[in-house]
Amino acid sequence: MRIFVLLSLLISLCVGMGPLRADSAVEALAHGNRALRAWIERLSSDQRYLLLDRSSATIKLMHGRAELRACKLLSESGLIPPAVRDTLVAHMRRYRPLVPLVPPKSGPFDWEDRLVHEAPDDGALYFSSGTILAADSLWMRENRHALLVELRDFRALFNAGAEGLQMIYLPADWQRDE
Repeated sequence: MRIFVLLSLLISLCVGMGPLRADSAVEALAHGNRALRAWIERLSSDQRYLLLDRSSATIKLMHGRAELRACKLLSESGLIPPAVRDTLVAHMRRYRPLVPLVPPKSGPFDWEDRLVHEAPDDGALYFSSGTILAADSLWMRENRHALLVELRDFRALFNAGAEGLQMIYLPADWQRDE
């Protein structure tokens, strides 16, 4: 009798948890399919984009099908954004201009132009979902989704990424066979 009660309790628990797991598995599969669809759309375009591949822990700078640079993802903090794709909104720098809220502008000399547009060591790329891509750990906070790459990789991404650059998030298990 005792075994029957334990088995019926175990079956009722498994049946009760089954739909939740199935719903989350279906949602994860749907999210993965949306991410792959967004990637396929970018493959046929003639534009640059970033591809965050969590399974290989890399951020790739891509142009259509061509991989321009593969950057190792050193760490990721905060909440994972639910979106499949994200858009670069701003190149952030940690400095105080003489006039507040004025974006940096090029000067009359070539060296000033390079200083304005080249990547600072402690700068960051800011995306529409609030995600920050940087090389300096000062951007890592618990309540912010931040991606950390090596400094030389960050400089390349900062200099190559124009506003409007899209980043596609592939889930960690997108290559799983099922």
